[in-house]
Amino acid sequence: MATKKEIFSTVSGAVAKLCETNKINSKFQEALQAIIADNLAPKAGGATVNIEDVTKSKDGKITEIQCSVSGVFLPATADFFYEDKAGKGINGLKRLSRQAESIRKSHIKVLAATEKAIMADVLDGAMTPEAGKAKLEKAKAVKPDYSGVTATLSKEEK
Repeated sequence: MATKKEIFSTVSGAVAKLCETNKINSKFQEALQAIIADNLAPKAGGATVNIEDVTKSKDGKITEIQCSVSGVFLPATADFFYEDKAGKGINGLKRLSRQAESIRKSHIKVLAATEKAIMADVLDGAMTPEAGKAKLEKAKAVKPDYSGVTATLSKEEK
């Protein structure tokens, strides 16, 4: 299997040769090579931790992590964040908080139920297909409300 660098250089060389053979305008060649570079050039891999995403204590230990979905700073414990079994997370924790994931899953369930109800109404003739599409678009436009993500745990979460 070819590496990303090998694929990039092969495609880039082939396009250059093709442009040269067919006497393609140099501005067009540059634009084409730029498109190839933007889409195929190998990027620097690996996740990095932005220093703004964590809060450290005076002794250097990470005390809070910013949830990647809600943007709320939460205590850096397994009560608030999922454990990263691969060990690549911050202090062994993923940046996705348990509360935000719960809200996201609930939102998905509500959206699925809404879609099912709209589809049933359209099939029963209680709603026109156009009205159903409009309601479906409106329902899909609603985003999850992550304002419920807080640094305190409810009794169910403990």
